[in-house]
Amino acid sequence: MNYDLLIWDCDGCLIDSEWIGCQVEAEGFTKAGYPISTEDMIARFCGVSANEVFSQVEAEIGRDIRNHEALINQDAALKAAFEKDLQPIKGIHEALHELDKLFPNMKMCIASGSSMERLEHTLKLTNLHERFEHRYFSADLVAKGKPAPDVFLKAASEMGVTPAKCLVIEDSHLGLKAANAAGMDALGFTGATHGTPNLHSRLDQQNPLAIFNDMRELAGLMLKLNLLKNTV
Repeated sequence: MNYDLLIWDCDGCLIDSEWIGCQVEAEGFTKAGYPISTEDMIARFCGVSANEVFSQVEAEIGRDIRNHEALINQDAALKAAFEKDLQPIKGIHEALHELDKLFPNMKMCIASGSSMERLEHTLKLTNLHERFEHRYFSADLVAKGKPAPDVFLKAASEMGVTPAKCLVIEDSHLGLKAANAAGMDALGFTGATHGTPNLHSRLDQQNPLAIFNDMRELAGLMLKLNLLKNTV
């Protein structure tokens, strides 16, 4: 195996949370005086840490809206929405089982723009927490979130693997940009609810090794890429 560590983005790759989360966030931002649709929230801020989002908004409108009442209460609204509707990505448990069989020595972890609290909550809701316990890393832990490479480099360092031996699974162009900056190979995934032809196009601009939309294809795709690499 050419890779020693598989680094997962969480939202949109392990759990089908981006549409739910961005819908709640768009409603809150709109109430706070920054009108934005769910679709635009996904296109512009998917995979970006909250601090980075608020910084970009402040740069645009000249004021910090993070203390607006609609956004202060947003965590509770997100939790309620996740508890009502959140599902794992279709086929993810089967894909993880297949990867364990094919690549038993490969490590796995998560590097996410979400907070540690949100990661714990959503992973538990989707029965993924036990698998990744003590192996999920948030933008909370680093100076800058995606598209900076910090959280990927933090994950690799904590897992004891060099960046060149890491493969990233990402559903956002900014996440892929972060992986590129970290010196890591990456695959783009478009199979979550928010996946569209436009998403595929945005991912393709960051030159991932491949883009796939069915998590059940991942193990076979990794085998194929491994064989191709060995023939070069």
